[in-house]
Amino acid sequence: MKRAYLMEMNVLRGYATSLLATGFLVTVLVGVGMKTAIVAPAVLTSMCFMMGAIGSSVYDDQNGWGSYRLTLPVSKRDVVLSRYAAIATLGLIGSAVGFAASLAVMGLASAVELPGGLSELLAFSGERVAGMAFATAACVLIGSAVASVVTPVYFKFGQTKATQLLPTVTVGLFVVAPMLLGNSGILGGGAFGLVTGLLAFVETPVGLAASMAALLAASLLMLAASAVVSLGLYGRREL
Repeated sequence: MKRAYLMEMNVLRGYATSLLATGFLVTVLVGVGMKTAIVAPAVLTSMCFMMGAIGSSVYDDQNGWGSYRLTLPVSKRDVVLSRYAAIATLGLIGSAVGFAASLAVMGLASAVELPGGLSELLAFSGERVAGMAFATAACVLIGSAVASVVTPVYFKFGQTKATQLLPTVTVGLFVVAPMLLGNSGILGGGAFGLVTGLLAFVETPVGLAASMAALLAASLLMLAASAVVSLGLYGRREL
């Protein structure tokens, strides 16, 4: 698997650089609009998970790379597992870059008086760091959910057909399903109170740590389940 992982990261090297540059620009625009630095790791993490899953799959059908790769000393199992490892690596890189940028901005705002009252909005504080950490963990879950859905589709159908199917699948899972769930009345009354209670719990130190652990564990479980599905689909696919 190590050989397949290194090949995957080598193929994605240029794409990862451009993805981080684009994500950093988006992060700056969002941060300026919201006048906060805590969104940086969350935005970069979600972008790297989502676009990493899509971008890594695109290369499979270019110049017959997907078929040629299997003539090398790697198995289909190695290909699948290395793909998920590469997606997770991109997500972690995005998170690390986002945290570094946010902490740098907070440090600058704490050390220097910025114009327009920005120092007060951006200065370092424990609450802001906690909010940044929780938002990042939540976006890890979101990014993992998207990656867990799209990656098996790419392994099953390839880039061309998957690109045609994914808009329908994505809208169905992440737009239509929540709307139907909301209109069903299941989320009314007691569910709203439960959410309010959970949010209050998250504001405590123990609640923050527990919720972040739960979010990250759920992300790992989704990616693991998705990898199992991809192994079955890709193993039966004729290239």
